[in-house]
Amino acid sequence: MRATVPFDEGDIEGIVFFGNYFRLAHRALEQTLPQWGIPWKDWFKHPDWGVPLRHVEADYLKPLRPGDEYEVRVTIKELGESSVHFNFEFISQGATVARLKTSHVFVRRPDMVKIPVPDPIRKCLAEKL
Repeated sequence: MRATVPFDEGDIEGIVFFGNYFRLAHRALEQTLPQWGIPWKDWFKHPDWGVPLRHVEADYLKPLRPGDEYEVRVTIKELGESSVHFNFEFISQGATVARLKTSHVFVRRPDMVKIPVPDPIRKCLAEKL
């Protein structure tokens, strides 16, 4: 996904506030999943399952500022029995500026009990490994 850092993502120092990288990564995931064959509603609004975050981490390497153009490369790090782990690489002006990792677990709605990755979703994700 390519984008420009919005003005309101910056902090008082004029750089992207660290927590906002996760918002930008989430936007990239929302755009990437349909490109991989997973409809938005099947990930974010399915009536039978949800996919909440279980763990996140980040490495910030260089500042990203409002107005900067950047690209987010989304890849799958690992596909488990009931979870999927994504890597997000933020690139600006040819350099990696941040790396984020997110881990998501599939749960049954409404009781939030862990379930295996549903077969149609697993198939699409496995093709991207």
